[in-house]
Amino acid sequence: MIDLHAHVLPALDDGSRSPDESLAMLRAADADGTRILCATPHAHGPDYDVVRDAAVAAHATLVRASREAGLSIEVRLASEVWFRTDLDRLASEGRLALLGDGARRYVLVEFPPTHVPPEAEEVLFRLRLEGVTPVIAHPERNPAFWARPEAAVRLREQGALLQITAGSLTGLFRKEAKDCARALFDLDAVDLIASDCHRADRRPPGLSEAARVVVKWAGRTQAERVTDAVPRAILAGDVAPGVSA
Repeated sequence: MIDLHAHVLPALDDGSRSPDESLAMLRAADADGTRILCATPHAHGPDYDVVRDAAVAAHATLVRASREAGLSIEVRLASEVWFRTDLDRLASEGRLALLGDGARRYVLVEFPPTHVPPEAEEVLFRLRLEGVTPVIAHPERNPAFWARPEAAVRLREQGALLQITAGSLTGLFRKEAKDCARALFDLDAVDLIASDCHRADRRPPGLSEAARVVVKWAGRTQAERVTDAVPRAILAGDVAPGVSA
């Protein structure tokens, strides 16, 4: 399994609080079957804007600690970018930490937790014109999509990918989030699941329990797609399986 959304770098944002906690989170993810985990500290947001140099240094230190601990999990580095009206400019200036490498570029984008800005479609369209595909983080947790999951589907039809949080499937978040996630699966609109882990004890890493829910909801092939095939393609810079080129 591949997890492309994790706040595992220590003391940079609202995620891991210490190097020891970061290593504990990696141990848990490794034991749960995650083979690749992408550290995605918050960037360009009103509360957290982790600068690239700090993220690179923290990532290098964590990778070294993981190897010394004998863990087999591979730790990549990107970011979770706050939605802004100038995402296209940030992309053109090379200021977005992207998910993976390759001809097709992807970036993890987070909307405000209370709503979807009215200019979202236009901004994401301009971002795609810069050759960057937005991966919308946890749409099922946004109240704007609870009564209208088709609004999230519309963003996907316009070229975005949808990433669901594993905890939304397992009941970690409120019922509306789980119901919205189920609706998006029923609409065949989910591209990947990720842990969005923040702590070792609260919102921990791990995808296996959520993957079992996906098997019940949509079948084993879909579970493998959202936990491996799509995130693997994103990291490789390929067209994601089941997504229009």
